[in-house]
Amino acid sequence: MAELDQIDLKILRQLQENADIPNTELAEKIGLSPSAALRRVAKLRENGVIRKTVAVVDPAHIGRPLTAVINLEFHRHGNHYRKDFITKVKSLAAVQQCYLVTGEVTGVLVLHMRDMAEYTALCETLFDSDDNIVWYRTYIVTETLKDDVTIAP
Repeated sequence: MAELDQIDLKILRQLQENADIPNTELAEKIGLSPSAALRRVAKLRENGVIRKTVAVVDPAHIGRPLTAVINLEFHRHGNHYRKDFITKVKSLAAVQQCYLVTGEVTGVLVLHMRDMAEYTALCETLFDSDDNIVWYRTYIVTETLKDDVTIAP
């Protein structure tokens, strides 16, 4: 893992706020020359600190207004038992996040769906047809209080 200095952290804060910022403006804000800023950003990408640059889209504006958080429990643990589930999760557009966790549950998923019909179909595909899933519980989001993709460096 690369050591990040204060300049790297400033760059990350600026890019998380606005990844479209022109390099000259970024350089000015962090106190570097444009060429030095460009090299720093390239190194952050090369080292995997910046994984990718994306546009953050409001799911409701693209026809996916229904958000659900789902907890689940696997019968058997180990990726070879969960292989089919992992493949399905990675291929389904509605699944935005999937975490394997410690504690009361084995996994947590965040889904953005068109409607309850899509939710029902996803449950059949992901959970009901998978013998390795003991149970799952769905929590439909009624209000979003915070949805921030930035990470405080």
